[in-house]
Amino acid sequence: MESNGFGSWRQKIIVHVDARHSEEVAKKLCASGAFKRQGKPERAYFEWTRVSTSRGDDEDVVFELSMLIGNLPNQYDWHIDWNATEF
Repeated sequence: MESNGFGSWRQKIIVHVDARHSEEVAKKLCASGAFKRQGKPERAYFEWTRVSTSRGDDEDVVFELSMLIGNLPNQYDWHIDWNATEF
């Protein structure tokens, strides 16, 4: 995670979804596409960035993603990879 110099932080959130819905989720996240696909069943991985004034604010991360992708459970079966996420 890096500071933008104005008291806020650029956060890198890694989200993975059911690969069958990768194009639709990419549009919702304004992403160019998945940076990785793996697993059986296949999962598509996206890097989503956001800016926050506080570090480690996982509740806001989940809330904002829920507003973009939809509340769980849903057809996209999205999950945050907390080990790969910088927030």
